[in-house]
Amino acid sequence: MARKDRDVRGAKGKGATSRKEVKKRSFKLGTLFSWLTFDTSRFSALKKIKWRLVSKVVIASTAVILVSVYWDDAVNEFDQEITSIEVRGQVNYLKPELLRERLDRHLGEGFISLNLDEVKESVESMPWVYSVSLQRKWPGTLIVHIKEQYPAAIWNKKFYLNAYGEVFEPRDVIAIRGIPELSGPPGQEKALLLRYVDYRDRFASRGAVLSELSLEPRGAWRVALKSGVSIKLGRDPVDAKLGRFIKAYDQGLKGQTEEIESIDARYTNGIAVRWKERIEAE
Repeated sequence: MARKDRDVRGAKGKGATSRKEVKKRSFKLGTLFSWLTFDTSRFSALKKIKWRLVSKVVIASTAVILVSVYWDDAVNEFDQEITSIEVRGQVNYLKPELLRERLDRHLGEGFISLNLDEVKESVESMPWVYSVSLQRKWPGTLIVHIKEQYPAAIWNKKFYLNAYGEVFEPRDVIAIRGIPELSGPPGQEKALLLRYVDYRDRFASRGAVLSELSLEPRGAWRVALKSGVSIKLGRDPVDAKLGRFIKAYDQGLKGQTEEIESIDARYTNGIAVRWKERIEAE
C-alpha cells in the first residue's frame, strides 16, 4: 500500500498537473490574450458608412489629380494647328473681306488651346454681326456660325434698329430700300418700333404704306405715308385721332393723296387737310 502511494506521488511530481495549477495557467493565458477581444459596436458603426459614395469620391479625386498632373502633356500631344476656318450663315451686309481678315489671324493657333471666347467677342464687335457661335471640328477646323443684324428701321437718320428694337451703327451706312424711318428720344427705340408695326398693319389693310413715325421731345406723334402725306397726331392718346384719319381716308381721301400736302388730326372731332398748291398752266 505504501508503495502504491509513492508511485502516485512520483507520477504527480514528474508530469501531472494539479487542478489549482491548471486554473492558475488558464487565468494567465486569458490575461495575455485579452487585447484580442473585439468591440462589436464598432462594426455596426462601419456598416452605416456609405461605402459606394466614399468610393465615388475617391475615384473622382484621383481623376482630378491625374488630369491636373498630365493635362499639359495631353494638350501638347493632341493640340493640332487650326488650318481652316469655315463661315456659315446668311450674310447680306457684312463685308466678307473684313470678316475673313478678322478670322484668319487665328489660323495656326492650337485646336484645343484656342480661346473661343476671344474669337466670339472679336467677331461680335463687328457692326453688322448680331451673334456668333463657334464649333471645333477635328483635327484642325474652326466653324463660325454668324447671325447677321437685320435692319428693321432707320433710327434718327443715322443708326439702325434691328428686329428687337436694339440700336446698331455700322461703319458704312448702306442705303436700304423699303425700311421705315423712325425717330425719337433715346430709350424709346423699342416703343416706337412696336407702334410702327401696329400702325403699319392698319394702313397696309387699306393699301397704304407707312414710311415714317416720329416722337418729338415734347411727346407729339407724327406719321408719314409713302405717298408723301404727313399726318400730325399730337400727344397721347393718339389711337382715336388716328382712327378719325383712317375713317376719312376710307371715305374719300384715299383717292386724293397725291393732292394732299399734310393732315392735322390733333382735333377732337375731325381733321384738317392742307392741299397742295396748284400751278395753273399759262
